[in-house]
Amino acid sequence: MVGLTSWQALKERANLRAGQKVFIPAGSGGIGTFAIQLAKHLGATVATTTSTGNVELVRSLGADEVVDYKKQDFEKVLGGYDVVLGTLKGAELEKSVGILKPGGKIVSLIGPLDAAFADAKRLNFVLRFVFG
Repeated sequence: MVGLTSWQALKERANLRAGQKVFIPAGSGGIGTFAIQLAKHLGATVATTTSTGNVELVRSLGADEVVDYKKQDFEKVLGGYDVVLGTLKGAELEKSVGILKPGGKIVSLIGPLDAAFADAKRLNFVLRFVFG
């Protein structure tokens, strides 16, 4: 199931290609461990978050940049990403918007960003319309 979920999100929805940068939060989780390997197979540069005890695990899976969420905030360290795999909800998903480059994509596995999100963030009219 995690393999199919990762494939659909990264390949079918995001159309992830070689040379692109993808952020996969929770890299030591079920989806994260598979998604990191798939993204590397597709030729992407991968960043992920994990706890201190799992840093070496996600590196061994192929993560190029690892953010220990107990020590750093990923949104302060990462930037210029083509794709974010939205595996976390709430504030973590909202923070992911800030690391995308213009034209980047979030493929959310937990539900869409919606009009309420746009209103809460006081986004401009165009973005409110898009999220609506």
